[in-house]
Amino acid sequence: MMELQQNTDEWLEFRRKKIGSSDAPIIMGKSPWKTPHQLWEEKTGVGTKDVSYESKAMQRGKFLEPEARKKFEEETGLVVWPDVLIHPEHDFMIASLDGITMDGKTAVEIKCPGAKTHQMAVDGEVPEHYRIQMQHQMMVVGVETMYYFSFDGTQGVILEIRRDQEMIDSLVTCETAFYKCMTEFNSPSPPREDIEWQQRANHWREIQLQKKRVTDEEKLCRQNLIQLAKGKSSYGSGLRVTKVLGKGRVIYDNVPELKSVDLEQYRSPPRESWRFSSDDSK
Repeated sequence: MMELQQNTDEWLEFRRKKIGSSDAPIIMGKSPWKTPHQLWEEKTGVGTKDVSYESKAMQRGKFLEPEARKKFEEETGLVVWPDVLIHPEHDFMIASLDGITMDGKTAVEIKCPGAKTHQMAVDGEVPEHYRIQMQHQMMVVGVETMYYFSFDGTQGVILEIRRDQEMIDSLVTCETAFYKCMTEFNSPSPPREDIEWQQRANHWREIQLQKKRVTDEEKLCRQNLIQLAKGKSSYGSGLRVTKVLGKGRVIYDNVPELKSVDLEQYRSPPRESWRFSSDDSK
């Protein structure tokens, strides 16, 4: 464990020079509160905003965190401590953990959110920016799963989040590029504001909304047809609905012979792809 107390001046200065888990969704353009350029200003000292500023929601979360951690321990039987870890290969990547067991095998991210976000946890959902934050933490800690604990001040909801290697690969690429911008004092590219880009972007977003509506309608229609089929393959009006039983996928994590095998050496070369995301999904 690092001998560095979180939320002290020393901690804030240390964090400013590193990329932490809360920085990850900002760098990926998925933060509801901050842009990559604003984060770069804070990291380099160009910005005038006080990085130690805390909103009422942040103050509430910090106040409730010890009680939430105790509640998590009671419900799981685990004993966890706050800690700060550094990535073993990329020392500019850090993770400030709300709780981790002494053996370093189990970690938890604690949130004390508003009613809407807590209800998402009740429904089994985690906001995208929190999922990205936790993938960064799993990358630094080196675990395959960790817990998300949403606490409303009275009741808690525990969700288990699995490691997403594709997202982690993207995090490594984007965070490395952002850190280079920090150290070389080069600002990340500002948002495009030219008219043609705005028109094309708005057109793309409209298409995505139309596609979602059609997808939702198709899903409902499909469910209705399956119900009408009553468990049997059916045909009518030129449409054939066939019941198919496929093989289950192999869960390689459960194969004992592969426990000590480094599967990374068998990974195919990286492929270039483009991922589109809209502010509407935040």
